[in-house]
Amino acid sequence: MPLLRILLLALPLIELASLILLGQRVGVGWTLLWVLFTGIAGLMLIQRNGWGMLQRLQQQMINNRSPFNVLKSGMWGVLAGVLIAFPGLVSDVLAIPCLVLALLHRGGGSGPDDQDGPRMYRRGEHTIIEGEWEAERPAPTDDDRRLNRP
Repeated sequence: MPLLRILLLALPLIELASLILLGQRVGVGWTLLWVLFTGIAGLMLIQRNGWGMLQRLQQQMINNRSPFNVLKSGMWGVLAGVLIAFPGLVSDVLAIPCLVLALLHRGGGSGPDDQDGPRMYRRGEHTIIEGEWEAERPAPTDDDRRLNRP
């Protein structure tokens, strides 16, 4: 746990150092433009994934389907947006795997093979939830629990 705290304290310093090095390499104007561009792109990504995820969640709930794939897809997209919106180069690099995972899980749960939860459907006025069923074992009677002694 102390390593995580140290890393969280060091991350802003690493981000600041990376921006200073970028500013020395390409110039202050281009660095500020990069920070502005990534900030706007990150906010747009958060907004797009957030609203899209809410709409897909509503659709999944209407169809009585599992929302887990939608949540997984939306989580990666929002996390990528937060990392991109955070100024710095390290967070931008860390956002790339999140974007890849968001694209891999795109459309989360809209396919027929959604197996992250029980399958539910309606037959007439009955809701059917698929799952495993085990026959009930008969409860032991008093005679079964008692030791028969002569």
